[in-house]
Amino acid sequence: MSLPTIRRPAVLLVSAGLREARERRKIGLRRLADKLSMSPARLSGLELGTHIPHPPAVSHILGFLGISGVEYEKFMESAKHVYDDNLVATDDMRSFSLMWTYEQLSDRVVEWSPFCLPDLLRLPQHFDREPGTDEEPACPELEPFERTVRREGMLNGPRRYLFLIGEDALRSAGDEPDADAQIRSLRSVASLHHVTVRIVPTTANNPSPAHAFTLFEDRRTPMAVAFKNVHCTTYLTEKALLNKYSGTAKALQRQAQRNSAAADTLADFTWGRAS
Repeated sequence: MSLPTIRRPAVLLVSAGLREARERRKIGLRRLADKLSMSPARLSGLELGTHIPHPPAVSHILGFLGISGVEYEKFMESAKHVYDDNLVATDDMRSFSLMWTYEQLSDRVVEWSPFCLPDLLRLPQHFDREPGTDEEPACPELEPFERTVRREGMLNGPRRYLFLIGEDALRSAGDEPDADAQIRSLRSVASLHHVTVRIVPTTANNPSPAHAFTLFEDRRTPMAVAFKNVHCTTYLTEKALLNKYSGTAKALQRQAQRNSAAADTLADFTWGRAS
């Protein structure tokens, strides 16, 4: 069996953008391919990220689609990075579409959240601020919708999810005015057959990684890692870094399993059957 293909972040960012731009203009793939004097298979590959969208090809397609100005410049800036293993995607680079694309390509998503609950497990009324901060999201009109799309995808399956939540994040959620509703929501999600929630205790002898990250896997092979800041999201596909974060996720899972009975408040939250 062949190993999963690791797709560079800028490739997927540009490819998804080309497909969305074509669909927005209501032009069929075969019709556009004919105008470009390109085979439908090649255009499909460019839109799916199985073919590298080189800057000249991207410019050619954008021209036929009538993309110009700021949108054109953003496309071309992303196209410069199609051979980069890692990418810092700012909010104006459609970083959500990239997160969603990696999620769609994965058969398991592992999320480590040391200080606040993961986006996918937070109640919708918390979407008006960035996790762990008092700042509003950079695109307040899009963030709630985008998170809702991801959450619906998680709830409907069949992709497996493993949430590793830091003890501090659980305490922080317990301090919220709607803590009881949040706990009920957590239990409901964790009862799904394809979702696992594990609490990682804070211990002096076994410190956990300081920053949150999301690991995307296909057939147990790491495909990409993402970690989000307030105004950008960093995506990594460099093999050494993928192996490092994959090892970290496994260590966190072992730590959660070893300490699951350390305190009643933690044991109550060790739910789920997916692994």
